[in-house]
Amino acid sequence: MRRIMFALLVSILTAVVPLSSPAGATITIKPPKVIVAVLPEPVVATPLRHALVVAASSVRLNIDELRHEWQRVAVCEVSGDWDMVGPVYSGIGFANGTWSQFGGHRYAPLAGEASRDQQILIGMRVTHGQVPDQGGCSPYGW
Repeated sequence: MRRIMFALLVSILTAVVPLSSPAGATITIKPPKVIVAVLPEPVVATPLRHALVVAASSVRLNIDELRHEWQRVAVCEVSGDWDMVGPVYSGIGFANGTWSQFGGHRYAPLAGEASRDQQILIGMRVTHGQVPDQGGCSPYGW
């Protein structure tokens, strides 16, 4: 058994490194190439993400397009300040009472304290599944 193992080892080594080389020749062994695969981050399925997918599909958009459309609303209503908090209006122009009335209080007391996705979801409820037309900004909020 030892002879078989030794013979196997010798045959492997002679295939990798020749035992003799021509005079003056140098043998260089290159390290193997390392290939690193970058995998995309997994999409975490949360109730909020699911609700956004449903809301986006109702207006034939994907989530990124829906976020872009609501960013236009934020720019129009509050100069893009999603975190705005005031005594009457907050977030992207929600009247504080409207925020609570449509279930926003389950995410945060005021819209400006909620995430963008949470504001979008409540905004879709307020507008009955539509993104507000930003042809003209409403000075009264919504």
